Amino acid sequence: MATKSWKSTLFRSKLFWAMVSVPLIGLIAIVCIWFVRQSSLDAQLAELRAKGLPTTASEVNDFYVVPAGVTDTTDLWVAAIDAVQAADLSTRGKTLPFIGEGPTPVPPPGEAWAELEASRALITGLDSELQMIWQAAAAGGLARYPVDFSAGINTPLPYTQNSRDVAKLLSLDAHTAAHDGDNARALQDLKAIFSLSDALRREPCPVSQLTRIALHEIGNNAVEQLLPHCQWDDVELQTLQSAIRSAQFNAELINGLHGERVVCLDAFDTISLGPFRPANKLETLRHFKRLIDGLSGSWPEAIERQNEIRREIHSIGRGKLSRIRLAGVSALLPAICMTVVSSAQADARQKTTIAAIAVQRHRLKHGQWPKSLAEISSGLFGSPAAQPGHLADPFDVQPLRYKLEETRVVIYSVGRDEFDDGGDVDGTSQQPPQDIGFTLKR
Repeated sequence: MATKSWKSTLFRSKLFWAMVSVPLIGLIAIVCIWFVRQSSLDAQLAELRAKGLPTTASEVNDFYVVPAGVTDTTDLWVAAIDAVQAADLSTRGKTLPFIGEGPTPVPPPGEAWAELEASRALITGLDSELQMIWQAAAAGGLARYPVDFSAGINTPLPYTQNSRDVAKLLSLDAHTAAHDGDNARALQDLKAIFSLSDALRREPCPVSQLTRIALHEIGNNAVEQLLPHCQWDDVELQTLQSAIRSAQFNAELINGLHGERVVCLDAFDTISLGPFRPANKLETLRHFKRLIDGLSGSWPEAIERQNEIRREIHSIGRGKLSRIRLAGVSALLPAICMTVVSSAQADARQKTTIAAIAVQRHRLKHGQWPKSLAEISSGLFGSPAAQPGHLADPFDVQPLRYKLEETRVVIYSVGRDEFDDGGDVDGTSQQPPQDIGFTLKR
């Protein structure tokens, strides 16, 4: 009986220590894993800081500056944007196109335009605002808008958003000027739209870069609508090409991702992730590095890298443990990945617009439409026209497509599906355009 009692006591003792030690070992393992991950995280952040890249909100504020040697036009653009906001365009121009609910597209110069008189009247009353815009645009440079990124993901971007109203006003003025035969003023407006877009090129977040793209597209649309009707000479067309070419969507997105990386890391500190916070931050750093490395190559490489990341994030959502462990990554990364495609589309639109102006310059010089883009002298694409890839489709790295139709010329990119749909750049109310491009009426 004593032996049995002793064995029973020993068994209970072993069982007790087993019950205590297993969770303890598990806890120690978790602490060790957390420590290793935190150490790796600290090392990677230190490496970024050593490269001069931001790792905290305060560092983003310091990173977002006007570089030395570049004209600081912050005060000019802030004054112009504030003036346009104070003018209450949405109310005063409610029935007009671009700034209100008026019909678009606007009839081309030479055709009746029902809203022309009302547009003239509004424009006349906004002369001081337009003068401020033109002054800021003529100064070039870029702005460092008064944004404090310490608010992280909730940082307000009022000047970024309100700059759209400035671009809309310039579009209305350009069309009004073209109808009145003032081609010089119309050109000034178009170049001002691209200058307004350029003012955002150093903003360290993809949201601002998407707004920069939207502003650039407003300018491209206005060029497409007015180019066949405004009698701009070769020098004027060259200056317009230069204004359009100023955007470097690839490099600017990389700059934006450097700031957005910090926003994501800070956001994880506000999400209940428990011991998985370092894991989410490390995975985020890994994906951002892959995105940025992809953008250092060609657009197809960047898009494929983005697709790989999206597939990985999708697989995280299907795993029971990974869905919990990497919840922050699944929540924030997918939307950021899509900025790669948006930037590639903007690059395609930029290239087709510059090429369309080159077609117009060729026609002015030779009196006939070119049979292909290859027929056009490289100098007519504007400076620096000789740089490699100035005619490469961002989506398949093949030359931009060119179609000489009976009533129009079409220069286009195959778009994100990488399939040539024959220059489908117009689309329908049911089906968006399958290609990305520019049409020039003959």
